[in-house]
Amino acid sequence: MEPNDASEIRAMLTVQAGHWERHEMDAWGAFFTDDCDFITHRGLWWRSRAENVEGHQDVPESVVAQKKSYKQEIANIDGIAPGVALVHTTWNWPEHRLPGAAAGQDRCGLITMVLVKVSGTWKIRAVHNTRVNGLDDFTAKSQ
Repeated sequence: MEPNDASEIRAMLTVQAGHWERHEMDAWGAFFTDDCDFITHRGLWWRSRAENVEGHQDVPESVVAQKKSYKQEIANIDGIAPGVALVHTTWNWPEHRLPGAAAGQDRCGLITMVLVKVSGTWKIRAVHNTRVNGLDDFTAKSQ
């Protein structure tokens, strides 16, 4: 990695996380490449910036209102090739409440990202979000 790459990535991800917390999904999406891959904590695989933004916009207002308590921190940044970085972040979302749920849950997870430098700007090419503290949100139905 170049000497300033890690600080540029940290600054970019800080701004990007602010857009997430304010649910400014178009601005948040601008930090991704057009052909980005995003795998959600539920295993959905969005294969473009448009799918990623659309999927993240489709959130109930009650959940959007809770985003103020969501926090994400960079755990590690590694250069893996010139202009390519592997980034791991941790996130937590205390008292996250799904629509209709009786009580909130403290959630947390890990995000793995591959970033690429495009025309001097870091962009997110791939993301895998993994929830680490809980079972699936839905109860399995017996067949």
